Amino acid sequence: MRKQQGFTLIEVMIALVVLLVGMLGVMTMQYYAVSGNTSSREMRIATNLTQEFVEQLKATPYADLASGAEPDPVPVTETTISGGIDFTMRWWVVGDCVALSLTADNDTCDPGLATVCSVDPDTTQVVQSSAIRVRTCWTDKNGSDRSVTMDSLKWNENA
Repeated sequence: MRKQQGFTLIEVMIALVVLLVGMLGVMTMQYYAVSGNTSSREMRIATNLTQEFVEQLKATPYADLASGAEPDPVPVTETTISGGIDFTMRWWVVGDCVALSLTADNDTCDPGLATVCSVDPDTTQVVQSSAIRVRTCWTDKNGSDRSVTMDSLKWNENA
């Protein structure tokens, strides 16, 4: 009897097929990881932009916010391009309100959205406050509309 040495062509081809199936799984996992990272980056940028906008509005004197005056130099709508994505920010302020809602709110930055004070201020409310809502919208690489919304209150610091 002669000792057999080496691999046959069939064994090598089976090993390559098994290796290929494993590599396809790794490549698919890598695709989803990169896609998730992109989505996470967009969400992080939108959240940071929204937070900065809220902080700028909260730094605005109460009298200017309550009168509806536009804080300088922040416009009502702002578009920022970051990483090839356009981010649109909208803000709404309602004086003498502790909670606001938007008419036909569907998480868009539609300029036609109007604000409504959804909770009447308490008659025993000692300090005047304004409800603030800031929303950042963008369209992701898949064409889906995305948004981040933050709400805050600005108290009358002079009352």
